[in-house]
Amino acid sequence: MTLSRNAAALAIMHGTGALQPLLLIPYGARVLGPTAYGQYVYIIAMAYLANTLVDYGFSWTAQRSAAAARHDPAALARLLAEITAAKGLLCVAVAAIGLITYGVLSIPLPLLLYALTVPLGGTLFAGWLFIAIERPWRAAVPLLIARGLALVLFILLVKSPADIELAVATQALIPMIAAFASLPFVVGLAAKGFASLTCRGVVSQLRNGWPSFVSTLSGNAVLMLPVPLVGHFAGFAAAGQYSVAEKLVNATRIVFRAIGETLMPRVAYLAQHDPARGIALIRRSYWTLVIGVSLSLGIYVVGPYAIELLLGPNYAGAVPLLNILCLIPIIVNIRFCASHLYMFNYGYDYAWVSLSLLGALTFLGAAYLLSYWIEGAKAVAAGVLIGECVVAAVSTGFFIVSGAARRQVRRTADV
Repeated sequence: MTLSRNAAALAIMHGTGALQPLLLIPYGARVLGPTAYGQYVYIIAMAYLANTLVDYGFSWTAQRSAAAARHDPAALARLLAEITAAKGLLCVAVAAIGLITYGVLSIPLPLLLYALTVPLGGTLFAGWLFIAIERPWRAAVPLLIARGLALVLFILLVKSPADIELAVATQALIPMIAAFASLPFVVGLAAKGFASLTCRGVVSQLRNGWPSFVSTLSGNAVLMLPVPLVGHFAGFAAAGQYSVAEKLVNATRIVFRAIGETLMPRVAYLAQHDPARGIALIRRSYWTLVIGVSLSLGIYVVGPYAIELLLGPNYAGAVPLLNILCLIPIIVNIRFCASHLYMFNYGYDYAWVSLSLLGALTFLGAAYLLSYWIEGAKAVAAGVLIGECVVAAVSTGFFIVSGAARRQVRRTADV
């Protein structure tokens, strides 16, 4: 499949992932109200944080391995079985921890059970495999079906703050629905893989995925912890305000995720077989900065009017937060090119992990310190921005310096 077709499939897959929550904001925020809506987004954020723990970074390491072995069905079958088994073990552990600590997390037990269907569905859904072998439509179509169904059910069933359980349930079931819809594409391959599954293989995947897990957890902390942090600093109502601004900004992350996942399999392959061409492709990817600048300007100019028009004066508190976060698209654009495409694929795994961890710690530290001087929601927004800036700046410097060193080595070898 060509890069343009891959890009189209990934754009649809990630575009619907951004569009569906955005479509829910005007209806859900008005029907649930700021406080119940804040509780709803808090629980969904915790559910997807649990999913990140179960995913364990396999979307990076397994995708890279599958991309390199795309022409070896036996290797793909073994990899699918090992990753699914490893995720299953992690899912059981996460569910046990959730059931023990749900009181501390301020999540009622019924809502916790709905939330746990997110990591369970993530265990069964092999979207990483379809992207790696450049068949992203097999992931895009099931997710499109699941998100469309969840949107319809939310609008039909959620009518007041008392329906918060239904609100959580409709959205938490998306990964599970997608997993069942994609079964025809993987059931044969999975059966062959599980027939030869070994404990050593599962342990090996867990060991190999550890660096990517730390990096993914660090990166996703910037995406998933802000709403719970705002809830901790300023309550559920402030979390609802922050969530509105965050969703508008994070919708643009989907654009760069689609670009990154379009290029990632090709860069991973070239890094192993033709490194110079891979680096040239990464350099060309910087032309996408035009997209990042355009999106940031669009959010700054149009975003406040969209909030006022769609949500009314009750959510005016989201506008100052949006003004802080509007620079995120440019920064994330730079990070994808330098950090994810170059550092991850060209043998700098531990530097990549360390940088992601540094970004997460910078975000948490900045948010905590700023909370003493400014409003909690603004402190968290500023912390997110500072953390992303650190990662983008360091990874770009790394790409420039390391790339220059590689060129010098090649010149010396040619001489």
